[in-house]
Amino acid sequence: MSAELLRHVNGLVSDFAAEYGAVDLVGRRVDCGPDDRDALLDAFETFGVVGGAGIRVRDGAGRTLLVRYDGADGWVDPGDGRRPGESYRECAERGVRETTGIEATVDGLAQVHLLYMDDWTDRDPIPNPYVSFEGRLRNGCRPGEARPGDGVADLRWAEEVPAELLYDELAELSLGGSRT
Repeated sequence: MSAELLRHVNGLVSDFAAEYGAVDLVGRRVDCGPDDRDALLDAFETFGVVGGAGIRVRDGAGRTLLVRYDGADGWVDPGDGRRPGESYRECAERGVRETTGIEATVDGLAQVHLLYMDDWTDRDPIPNPYVSFEGRLRNGCRPGEARPGDGVADLRWAEEVPAELLYDELAELSLGGSRT
């Protein structure tokens, strides 16, 4: 694993801890192929970019915006992968805009996910951070304006936790209700 990538991830967590106080850090392994693992490391070494971000957007009625991406097994908060020169906050705001057509404001930090990309070789897994922010609709935006963007199979304003979530931590933080 790249020592520089590890420093980046450690610095990311430290920076968010300094800005927001506590950080809810979630780590899990994600199976991937060797080519995907290598591409992630190459992207970081070439462009200095890794990870992604999204926003758990709530409307005035307390509902949470969820998306189901093409080919995904469950619902998740909208977001995207980072681009060169883009902060995690900028990535989250752009990701929501591009996947749902609405503007959202970041209000706080929900979680930092460290997704350890793990292939079937004996190499160490590579951390791929995903930052999940808490947020709300930007002034002037209405929930009805949300429309699925490219790569989005469906979206919905959820009042209760749907049965199929992409990751369980979303149920704990976003909606607090029982699964439907």
